[in-house]
Amino acid sequence: MASIDWPTTLPQEMLVDGYNRTAANGILRSDMDAGPAKVRRRFTSAPQVIAGSIFVTAAQLALFKTFYNTTSLGGSLRFDWVDPDNGTTAVEMRFAAPPTWAPQGGSEEYWVIEMALEVLP
Repeated sequence: MASIDWPTTLPQEMLVDGYNRTAANGILRSDMDAGPAKVRRRFTSAPQVIAGSIFVTAAQLALFKTFYNTTSLGGSLRFDWVDPDNGTTAVEMRFAAPPTWAPQGGSEEYWVIEMALEVLP
């Protein structure tokens, strides 16, 4: 498992609205001059991609920025977090892209952070 954990001071579950998970793609597809494409397994395991968001306060947003920029070295390090699909199993993840955040409800007190994460095999 990873050497760092998702902060306990941040939400432990993603919002249901907008959450999606893409199955691992470990195949290689080669188009042929004629007939169907040739398909073969390229990897025995590959990362799954999760897209989702969390709802935070302004104070939690500051904690998230520290976790992303400092603790995970700009999103380059792996971290352990609860699997959003079952809510109990810890899985190893990393950021697949830089997160974005925006204020909610016409106030800068509440924010939504959108993330793309990879669940590592």
